[in-house]
Amino acid sequence: MAGGKGERFWPLSTGSVPKPFLSVTGGKTLIRLTVERAMRIVPITNICIVLERKHLAIARQQLPSLPLSNFIIEPEDKDTAPCIGLAAIALLRKDSKATMIVLPADHYIADSDGFARTIKDGVKVAQTGDYLVTIGIRPTRPETGYGYIRASEKFHPTEDVRYYRVEHYVEKPDIRHAKTYCKDDRYHWNAGIFIWQAKTIMESMRHHMPELYKGLQQISSCPGINKKAIISRIFKGFEKLSIDYGLMQKAGNVLMVPARFSWDDIGTWASLSRVSNPDEHGNYKIGNIISIDTKDCVIHGGDVAIGTIGVSDLVIVATKNGILVCDIDRVQEVREIARRLSSKKISEGRGTKDKGR
Repeated sequence: MAGGKGERFWPLSTGSVPKPFLSVTGGKTLIRLTVERAMRIVPITNICIVLERKHLAIARQQLPSLPLSNFIIEPEDKDTAPCIGLAAIALLRKDSKATMIVLPADHYIADSDGFARTIKDGVKVAQTGDYLVTIGIRPTRPETGYGYIRASEKFHPTEDVRYYRVEHYVEKPDIRHAKTYCKDDRYHWNAGIFIWQAKTIMESMRHHMPELYKGLQQISSCPGINKKAIISRIFKGFEKLSIDYGLMQKAGNVLMVPARFSWDDIGTWASLSRVSNPDEHGNYKIGNIISIDTKDCVIHGGDVAIGTIGVSDLVIVATKNGILVCDIDRVQEVREIARRLSSKKISEGRGTKDKGR
């Protein structure tokens, strides 16, 4: 899944180049890393990317070996439930017995071997019955920006794989509850990585999200002529809803496999300090950075030179799209800047149009 806007990574992430297509860690882009991990499990011909049409060109540029037919176009962003449903009907056209591995394209996973072992375990279980398999990450810190899964009852549909029944999902908690979850082995972070048979997820949508299911069936049977326009019209009518809210929290056939790998969703600028090696003063730096008496900062310059003197606990980012200076404890609010700028552009655009009438 290569959707979303990556608003918390403004000004590097924009509507035209969102987070999956960026090299936020200074190396390969996140979507390239995701595809390389997936290739440890399936051949590249079995990897599909769901994205909006405006991102197709940059995706093909970054993934030149991926067949054009493996790009699934969303008419617009409607969150993960319609995205996954659209992918499911596309896979079922190719193989009625298809098993889906659903991966967000903007996660950071350093241990590719552990990742591959975990996913292969999940595939074994998903193929034994009508199960919705999710991957749980044991918390390493009290995180208020993630959802949690509580799974305590052991479940053994296969002899060599360790799984648990999911009791319920927990929304992003306050710090007090997050600290409690860190000490309780039943709780795991919800990584948004799923495994199931394509027919199983469609049947689950029919039961728990009937309107979405009905629309997806219409898309699936849509004739070739005027297909693009019809799909766009149907998609526009879908409710914007995540797979967690719309289905996973309601279903009774959800199983969890504990991850055998370390994981980070790199959700904010501050998270980069967790996946990189800081300098001797605790600074994470990318680009041409000169720091004097500077400590515990995240500084991202790219092609823009940045100099800092006598500062600490800041996020400083300079790109051609803008400049960000932020207290490192308030990085969750960066999306508000992106949203206000977007709203301002819309208002200015409308004003210009009205003035010209």
